[in-house]
Amino acid sequence: MSLGEFELINQYFRPAADKPDGDAVVLGIGDDAALIQADPAQQLVVAADALVAGVHFPGDAEAELVGERSLRVNLSDMAAMGAEPAWYTLSLTLPAEWHEEQRRDWVAGFSRGLRQASEAFGCELVGGDTTSGPLHIGIQMLGQVPPGKALRRDGACVGDFVLVTHTLGDGAAALKSLNAPELWSESQCAYLFERFYRPMPRITEGVLLRDIASSAQDVSDGFLADLGHICHASDVGAEVEVERLPMSEAVRAVDLQSARGLALTGGDDYELVFTLSPDKMPELAMAQARGDIAATVVGRIVAGAGVHCLLNDEPYNLDATGYRHF
Repeated sequence: MSLGEFELINQYFRPAADKPDGDAVVLGIGDDAALIQADPAQQLVVAADALVAGVHFPGDAEAELVGERSLRVNLSDMAAMGAEPAWYTLSLTLPAEWHEEQRRDWVAGFSRGLRQASEAFGCELVGGDTTSGPLHIGIQMLGQVPPGKALRRDGACVGDFVLVTHTLGDGAAALKSLNAPELWSESQCAYLFERFYRPMPRITEGVLLRDIASSAQDVSDGFLADLGHICHASDVGAEVEVERLPMSEAVRAVDLQSARGLALTGGDDYELVFTLSPDKMPELAMAQARGDIAATVVGRIVAGAGVHCLLNDEPYNLDATGYRHF
């Protein structure tokens, strides 16, 4: 029997819709649309992302890893808003030229990875669509945040510190390592592989920051590009001290100039870049001491426009600023 749409949904994706505390889902997979009883004391946060084979992941990547990555990068949008993820929909386009066994094997692996990420971050698949064409994954994520508490891009103020969680450059280094693995040790390649296919959406950090940060954005297109989005939305500029950039041992394994380029302009890190007024720094320090968040001050918000890089107080220029979608 060929793998039809409803068989595909029932066999592979219905398990991802099973969530123990899913009482808010009045009607999930199996109808024309999902019905969700949203909490009236919460604002609904909605985000969508598309992942295309050969653009957002290698076309020959293991299906289970593609499943995990697909959901995790979408969860990062929830983290950037300070939201807690709840539900998602999936639009899946499978190549028409795949034979039946190939299609079944790929969907089985993909759905397994998707389910693992769903369970890890407590969100539920509530619907979607399938069709044939170039391999493409579209996910719409829905989360919740208390009214007035969502993190936004437009709140940065002159004098705020610019910070970033954990390390930068790992995602771009991971892609580089696929073509030039000789630049890294085996353990470093393994670390970069994990960071690319299983990026950690900073949900916990985002929830913590919604009470103290003035703005936030996840680092998907590159640190400079994404900080630039904050500056544009907030009508301010920023100065970045390049020597302060937090980088992993794997990123530092290449020459320093290249490492800084990866950290500044490489995408796919899914860390949070955020701004914080000086009077909120003690609260952040306490959270860091508790181990609730790891963040590094890398610059300041200034009057003006755009992002300017400094290295030891001297201008530091780069040819690129980050990933461009078109």
